[in-house]
Amino acid sequence: MKTLKHMMLFFACLLVLTLMPACQGQSEVSRAPDFTLLNLAGNTVNLSDFKGKVVLINFFATYCPPCRMEIPDFIRLQEEFSPKGFTVIGISVDNDGERVLPPFVKRLGMNYPVLMATTKVLKDYGDIYALPVTFILDRDHKIVKKITGMVNEEELRPIIERLLQATTKQDDKNHAKKEK
Repeated sequence: MKTLKHMMLFFACLLVLTLMPACQGQSEVSRAPDFTLLNLAGNTVNLSDFKGKVVLINFFATYCPPCRMEIPDFIRLQEEFSPKGFTVIGISVDNDGERVLPPFVKRLGMNYPVLMATTKVLKDYGDIYALPVTFILDRDHKIVKKITGMVNEEELRPIIERLLQATTKQDDKNHAKKEK
């Protein structure tokens, strides 16, 4: 009987030691990789240009129906939350982006930066292979959420509001400390 208890204890410890690294890895929040990409005007844009903003990065393609369906929600979120320190960044994976993106962006009324993906940015963000893929970053550009597949305003709004509100509360605390 004692041997059975010792064996069970040994296997329980082994299980805990095996699972512990996996659980620890999930709790870490990773910082979004910085990038340098071209916008539609041919100018370079870096993620670090949006320092201090809550950012939604959406990998999309003009030929992707779910991608096109998300864009009106992104436009509304950009309109509402950009004055509070939020921005949407669209990153197109279209092969002929210089040609197909300008009329697409104009026709849909996209009011946020649209950039052209490189192989490097696709790899840096986890080998993007399915579309759409959306990342939500806090003001320190830590990845708060990754969504593979179509997402809508109702799902995104509470996350964005929470991130913007958390920053406002932290700013209030910092301001109160300075006044003392």
